[in-house]
Amino acid sequence: MVLVAGIGRGPFEGLAPVLDRQKFEVFRVATPEHSIELARSEKIALVILDAEPKTMPLDEIVREIRAETSASSATSLLVLAAPGKADEPRELIGRGVNRVMLHGDPPELIGQQVAALLDIAPRSTFRYPTRLLIEVADGSEDALGAVINISKSGMLVETETEFEPGQHVVVSINLENEKEPVTAKAEVVRHAHSERDGVEGISVRFLSFVGDGRDRLEAELEATSDATSL
Repeated sequence: MVLVAGIGRGPFEGLAPVLDRQKFEVFRVATPEHSIELARSEKIALVILDAEPKTMPLDEIVREIRAETSASSATSLLVLAAPGKADEPRELIGRGVNRVMLHGDPPELIGQQVAALLDIAPRSTFRYPTRLLIEVADGSEDALGAVINISKSGMLVETETEFEPGQHVVVSINLENEKEPVTAKAEVVRHAHSERDGVEGISVRFLSFVGDGRDRLEAELEATSDATSL
């Protein structure tokens, strides 16, 4: 069973495909506070909490769920936070919380973290090399990275180069069966951290593509999805 507490319709849409595919029983409650009684009485595989409870501190809710007498003491726990509201739940990572993500994160990335916490093998694995071109005062600067997860709307990139949210970059993605890279303009959405995403890098959303880049990327994604579902 997966328990979803206080998560609105929009963010829940990012979770539903993973849960539906694995046929998990999903129980939704209105607030994080309402998760305590069920989590303590029933063994839950994953608890997904909104970062802003109505009447109780978040750390107290986490302690109640993780208590030794709780049936869900060993559950995985994911917190979804609004932008600017993630500092408090991130302090709980390693103290009961396994992952913290933002409501604005692409649904595909949220689904990836849900799958990881449920120990579900991903539908496909991406490790495409990518080049990131950054505009700077004296021209441009190259950075190298690796695409860890990609969708039609954006991607998670492992890279050692520092970026700032809101920064625009030009990305060149070397697809496996393509001679020419797919080139797109993208915006950095957030930093990626090893404790939350499994890698150090950035999450970006696509703004526009050069030529037929979008069509080629979508064809690659569909082909990979078909191959991994056989």
